[in-house]
Amino acid sequence: MPVPWPLETPPTGWLKCNGAAFSSEMYPKLAKAYPTNKLPDLRGEFIRGWDDGRGVDAGRALLSIQTGMLEKHRHIVVANDGYDTKDEWELA
Repeated sequence: MPVPWPLETPPTGWLKCNGAAFSSEMYPKLAKAYPTNKLPDLRGEFIRGWDDGRGVDAGRALLSIQTGMLEKHRHIVVANDGYDTKDEWELA
C-alpha cells in the first residue's frame, strides 16, 4: 500500500514507489499486489482514492492514471500601488 512519506529515505523494510523492480522472494505480499514485480511510479503524482462504486469517478480502474483533470482556467491578479491606481493582470 502506498503511504506518503515526508523524507527522502523510506523506513526500514519499505520501498519507494518509483517504478523500480523488486524481488518477489523478499516481498511476497507486495508481489501479490503487484504481480509484475514492479512498483508503481508515483513520483510527481497525487495519490487519489478509488471510486469503489461511489459514482463520482466511475469508469476508472485501480492503478490507472487520471488525465485531463487540470482544465484550462485563469486567475486575475489585482495590484494597487497605493496612489489610487490599480493594475490588473490575467494569468492563464
